[in-house]
Amino acid sequence: MKTRKLVWVPLLALVLLLAAAIWYSRPVTLPDLLGDQAPQQINILVRPLGDQAQEPETSTVSLPLTSPEGAALLEQLQDLSFRRSLADPLIRPLAEAVNASHGSVSYEAGDWMFSLSLTGTDSDFAVLNFTVREWSYAPPGQMELYSCSVPDREAVGRALGEQL
Repeated sequence: MKTRKLVWVPLLALVLLLAAAIWYSRPVTLPDLLGDQAPQQINILVRPLGDQAQEPETSTVSLPLTSPEGAALLEQLQDLSFRRSLADPLIRPLAEAVNASHGSVSYEAGDWMFSLSLTGTDSDFAVLNFTVREWSYAPPGQMELYSCSVPDREAVGRALGEQL
């Protein structure tokens, strides 16, 4: 009887861990991250990457969702889902413990970084950063970015980048 309990405890722990991993990596959208808050405004930051010799010029735009442009962009963002990386919760604490970066991407001249932040009614915001090849997000109340994946990320990145 006791051996049977010893088998069930690790099996139950494994099932709970698997369920948590599936829940964490499920497809989410920026409005999902805001939870109960109604989106109010989209802030867009655009910055060129890859040319380290020059100080990059940064452009910012704020779109209220009452504007036609803001409403159209929110519609696209609501349709855009991304999956959070399971590696971040595992690698980030280890990298911070040894004071190291857990991955860097080199950029080429002509690459651009886009940052979309969706502000909610409580002035809390969720952020989605992307280049053509790399995507990351920050949930409300956190400034740290976590990597994520987007289906057809290069095509989506180019299309959104051209629109912005």
